[in-house]
Amino acid sequence: MLFTWDTTNLCIIFPQWHIYSTFSLFISLVGVIVLTAGYEFVREMSRRYEASSAEYTNKLPSEDDDERERNSLLWAGKSAGEAEKKQKIVKAAFYAVQVFYSFFIM
Repeated sequence: MLFTWDTTNLCIIFPQWHIYSTFSLFISLVGVIVLTAGYEFVREMSRRYEASSAEYTNKLPSEDDDERERNSLLWAGKSAGEAEKKQKIVKAAFYAVQVFYSFFIM
């Protein structure tokens, strides 16, 4: 990266995204702000998912609970282990999107 005050023919993110005038500099600034806000939105969604999934997992019966509670109709087909596997996959997907987005912005 090269720090310069010269904004003529400045390349932003893509080779096709160049600054040719003050107006295009302003539009690019707004575009970068929108991209960064989108990244923060993805991070916030990830945090909310982690909080809600932890709360949901805590409500599910664990493998140590007695047989009667695990066989209840309320929790039919649901266990903490299955929920944790699904949550790990979704968390990994959020992480992949965040890493891609962060490298994209950088």
